[in-house]
Amino acid sequence: MKTQIKKIAFTGPFADVNFGDYAMLVNNIYDLDVRDIILFSYDDYFLNKIKNDYLNQFNVEITEVKLFDNHNKGAENHLITPIELLNKIKNYQEIAEKIEEADVLIVNGGGYFNGLWSKSHRIERLTKIMAPILVANQQKKRIVFTGNSYGPFGEDADFFACFFNVLDNVTFGCRDNLYSPMWLKQIGVNDEKLKYLPDDLFLINNNILIQKQSHSIVTQNYIVMETYLPLDFIKTNLEHFKNFSKKMFRKYGLSIVFLPFNLEHGGMHQAQFLNSVLDNYQFFDIAKKGYLPIQDAVEIIKGAELVVSTRYHALVIALAVGTPIISVLKDVMDDKRYYYNKNYGMLRQGLKGIPFDERYYLRLDYLDALDFIADNFNTIINLQNHNYNSQYISNKEKLKLVRKNYLETISNNKS
Repeated sequence: MKTQIKKIAFTGPFADVNFGDYAMLVNNIYDLDVRDIILFSYDDYFLNKIKNDYLNQFNVEITEVKLFDNHNKGAENHLITPIELLNKIKNYQEIAEKIEEADVLIVNGGGYFNGLWSKSHRIERLTKIMAPILVANQQKKRIVFTGNSYGPFGEDADFFACFFNVLDNVTFGCRDNLYSPMWLKQIGVNDEKLKYLPDDLFLINNNILIQKQSHSIVTQNYIVMETYLPLDFIKTNLEHFKNFSKKMFRKYGLSIVFLPFNLEHGGMHQAQFLNSVLDNYQFFDIAKKGYLPIQDAVEIIKGAELVVSTRYHALVIALAVGTPIISVLKDVMDDKRYYYNKNYGMLRQGLKGIPFDERYYLRLDYLDALDFIADNFNTIINLQNHNYNSQYISNKEKLKLVRKNYLETISNNKS
């Protein structure tokens, strides 16, 4: 029996000023089109910006998850059971009351259930994300994960096993069919609970895209650059960046548009420094808005000849709009499994049934990627544009239907 739901609660990392995290939330809310929303948060200040700019037509309540001051004690390298997590919640009653109001709890898409997020510098945010899930589980509420990736879990595998396997009325949305299902099986999650979906930001609601842009790009012929490599690294290798910029303009007539996905050392500091040393260069100043607007990011990437980035969601957007992309895989937990799983997993969805050489999409080092682009630009463009063919269009339509059907099971409260 299906019943139209009236109120949805969300938990996830969308309070971060990190493009993919808040953009996925906005897109999910627009696509679900349920008016009454509860957002469980660990940063009300930034989330209120997103609410004011994108969610004014919805009835949105933001509830901060609060923990006791000793919440981090023994968190890292310690098996925290669900009962211990519940006892860390300072405003348990408030959260329980909000969960009671909601028909379903959505665990928003992302890549935060892994051994990186269980380390001391992120465990507070992870605990605040997990807290509403455990409270919803107590109340036998339906819990639905949208397009998440899972793992690697590392030495904290038992911590995640205890959490995931205590959940009852749950569906795990999985945005890759590569390593995530393997890592979930390793911690005891039954494959029958998984639903394979596109990333929450691969198909963006048109009502977001038609919103007014906040910044215009002057140049017509450009590539998009993004990186949050440490400034010291960029300064040490400055000649490499200068030579790349000169080659791209001299050989191909292309300028650089730097697109930060986060503030300060997350992209803005790098953008500002390169602005002082590179010619044929401009950057999108996200400090004016406090974040990168979704419609601006899509339009800028759509107009580029190519994107070079360390951000996973730069790959997602580029693949969505048919722009060639070189994605540089960073190390997480001392290896490249995490980003390889996400990025290659996304390529396998978007280019399903199309033979492709991932070396022309994924690179292992940023400086190597710049050299590779400068020396092989035309080959990269021709190979990737060739893959944006009728099969690619068909894949997008199929993924659109998969996402639509999955979200309808949520909004109609149908299993």
